[in-house]
Amino acid sequence: MNTLLRVIVPAATSINRQFVQAPLIFAKTQPTWRIVDRNVPSVWISARSYAKKTNKKKTGSTPALDVNETSDQTVMLFDEKAMNTRFSQAINALKEQFSALRIGRANPAILDTVRVHIEDVSFSLRDLAQVTIRDPQTLLSVLTTFDFAEKYQAIVDKSIREAGLNLNPVLDSKFIRVPIPKPTKESRDKMAKMASQVAEQSKSRVRLVRQDGMKQLKTDAKTQSKDDIKRTEKLVQTLTDKYNKEVDDLLKLKLKEIQS
Repeated sequence: MNTLLRVIVPAATSINRQFVQAPLIFAKTQPTWRIVDRNVPSVWISARSYAKKTNKKKTGSTPALDVNETSDQTVMLFDEKAMNTRFSQAINALKEQFSALRIGRANPAILDTVRVHIEDVSFSLRDLAQVTIRDPQTLLSVLTTFDFAEKYQAIVDKSIREAGLNLNPVLDSKFIRVPIPKPTKESRDKMAKMASQVAEQSKSRVRLVRQDGMKQLKTDAKTQSKDDIKRTEKLVQTLTDKYNKEVDDLLKLKLKEIQS
């Protein structure tokens, strides 16, 4: 900091030089002496004040870095918990689809995959109708959504016939009766083929989850260590193998049920 002090000196006919003390405004600064020419009415004196340096050393250890306080660049995009959730969703969807594949027994879940197209809009049958078990070999479908349900019964009947379930519904006045045919070799083979297709679709979902995880790790590689990335890649592959095996196990059980 520069401090300017103005000293007023009376004018004189002859040059007379003397020392003038110019005290500074800071108590910790020593007085500064300057020679002033009395012939000069006034002069500006510049003085600089410095703060004392401290040699005090910091004591104590450096606090540990809080993970929550790290910058966004060091936070991994990969989320193991989220990946497991998506894998589990794929497995649960497979179980629901397998439950609908029943041979020779009435089960409302059989009609869960039926889609009904009404006025250019696609609906799930279970959203439009209540499906119940009349007897071990018969399902009843009652439309509950539309005021004029009878108007749409023919559309629902057609949708069930074209769903690839080998079912031939029968129209009654207020409901649709769906007989469940006794299994034949042809129907068993067809059902087994459907089960295999459903399982392959589940594996495709598992592969998609893996691909998304690897893409996240590719981005994480810019901020994370190589060892962390390699370790996480192995984890992704382990999870993928685990859920693919679960799909295979569920398919084996379903095929055994269909052929028995």
